[in-house]
Amino acid sequence: MSADRPAVRELQKLLDVRAPALLEAAFDAGLGEVLVADAGGEALVGYALAVPGDESAEPSIVYLAELVVAPGVRRQGWGTALLDAVCAELDGYDQLRLTVREDDTAARAFYRDRGFWELADLPDHFDGEDGRLLVRDLA
Repeated sequence: MSADRPAVRELQKLLDVRAPALLEAAFDAGLGEVLVADAGGEALVGYALAVPGDESAEPSIVYLAELVVAPGVRRQGWGTALLDAVCAELDGYDQLRLTVREDDTAARAFYRDRGFWELADLPDHFDGEDGRLLVRDLA
């Protein structure tokens, strides 16, 4: 996984909202799961950063902090594959949650088509921009 760090960091730069410290904590301290997608051993085409919560909580929640796919390979199933990998990797949890910008209709549609629903509005969540909390059951 350490060999993937530079490529993951480059992919992270594609995100409007990113958490570099959280990514480093996942790499260095295991405080999250970094799952990568590569095109048959070639360069990485995407990654997902998932942060599991307390397994004993009701409901137990995994937070999908980041999911990014390189522009040249979008709409080829990589995002869905990464999302499926997150769900498989953390299948002992009850829910997968994430936030999206309210005006990001493409992301909201992507997640809705994959079983997520909108749980809450998040006013000013993204430095003055509104967001939405999306949820998908894992159990």
